[in-house]
Amino acid sequence: MGDGKAIFSVLAVNHPGVLLRVSGLFSRRGFNIDSIVACSTEKPAFSRLTIVVTGDEATFTQLTRQLLKLEDIIKVEVLEPDECSNSELLLVKVHAVGTGRGPVIKMVQTYGARVLDIGELSITVEMTGQTEETDEFVEQLERFGVLEMARTGINALQRGDLTIHDED
Repeated sequence: MGDGKAIFSVLAVNHPGVLLRVSGLFSRRGFNIDSIVACSTEKPAFSRLTIVVTGDEATFTQLTRQLLKLEDIIKVEVLEPDECSNSELLLVKVHAVGTGRGPVIKMVQTYGARVLDIGELSITVEMTGQTEETDEFVEQLERFGVLEMARTGINALQRGDLTIHDED
């Protein structure tokens, strides 16, 4: 099997420096992080890191083992992108003046996004969705002129009733 993407769902003790130690591990091993999201969880004592990495099965196994060796890491699950609920947030500023605003607003409505701000020369838009849909939306907006963009990276939970807190 060739390279693919994996989503690491990592449960950690909510201590300062956890994110730094995790990113350092990836850096020392020469692995590139496609995206990383760190946040507190429904339990204040824990943090969740959602890390997207490109690699092969051996890479994912090695990263799981290395992550579990780090202080404060409690659990690591590798989620297949097609087998989890995932979403990311996109903020994008698009060139839009006068009659050029109508087509931009129509595109925003088509993708279920929403307008956050309308300036004299631009429209700022917010969209949440899966990466493929978000990529497609950005591609459609490029014809109007994307002036600035920020994306959160993927946030993900496994599908079904199990949680990261459940025993394997």
